[in-house]
Amino acid sequence: MPIVSVIVPVYNVENYLEKCLESISNQLYKKIEILVIDDGSTDSSGYIADSYKQKDDRVTVLHQLNGGLSSARNSGLDIATGNYVCFIDSDDWIEPDFITLLLQGIEKYNADIAVVKLKKISDYQKIEETTETVTSWEVLSRNEAMKNLFTNNKVGYSANNKLFKRSLFSTIRFPKGLLMEDKATTYRLINESSVVVVNDSKKYHYYQSPNSILRGNFNPKKFDSFNIHEEIIEFIDMYYPEVSLNIRTRFVYESIRLMMSMIENNHEEKYDFDRAMNILSIYKDEIDKDEDFSKKLKQLSHFLLKHPNLPYRLSGNKVTAALLSKIETMR
Repeated sequence: MPIVSVIVPVYNVENYLEKCLESISNQLYKKIEILVIDDGSTDSSGYIADSYKQKDDRVTVLHQLNGGLSSARNSGLDIATGNYVCFIDSDDWIEPDFITLLLQGIEKYNADIAVVKLKKISDYQKIEETTETVTSWEVLSRNEAMKNLFTNNKVGYSANNKLFKRSLFSTIRFPKGLLMEDKATTYRLINESSVVVVNDSKKYHYYQSPNSILRGNFNPKKFDSFNIHEEIIEFIDMYYPEVSLNIRTRFVYESIRLMMSMIENNHEEKYDFDRAMNILSIYKDEIDKDEDFSKKLKQLSHFLLKHPNLPYRLSGNKVTAALLSKIETMR
């Protein structure tokens, strides 16, 4: 039986860590190593991790100076010994058959990456609700997986809902200092793979804390995504030209989502709105050419291009912001 390395970055999650570790320890698949990387926590998270090690001898705890999520994941990769590796955020929860299901997909189809769905949880009291297991898999070639990465949510950027062959990381690490580290890494891992399999089961429960950097007040670090996207465009144009149109319209989609986030948080910097709107202007010709780009997004893009200052004006409207916030929680 192959070993699965489970990497758990930890930073100031004393209220959630034990439940997360219990969900990993209670996996039906037992041949795992649990690598808990305490990334300089200032609360009791490090102590909780050390205490949990006494309960489960499969747990290894590494304490390091704070370096961010990428640094913690990379530290885990450096000491991992498993044939496969997955990443679990320390305020999330996985169902007991999470690893079993992913491993079945990889072994049945000789895949390099297996993917399940994320279940987003805004009420932490409901994080342990279990879901049905889907038995069917969709098998994607490298090129198919790359196209799906930028046209829908089938594969997705997130590293959390996936199981990887550890060999994929032989020359790949998560970039330090960037907010969107998964976006900067997943396409490179797909490029190293031959087969990616996807299952519709929702076995990873992702807690959307209202205080997280992605869901709290708007943070300009979100524009890291733009720099990453420009690098991806260059990569795709060189190695996957058949996806070149999709990667540009995906940029439009992500720019619109960023504007919605700024409106929701009453962001006041017009420069940031102009920067996001500029992406729509640059790729306005591609919007109509891409048959994979939804009709509703095409219509919204054209509307925004005709009213480029509207998102900034809406950002000052508390009622509009509150409405968008409510819509966001319903997704």
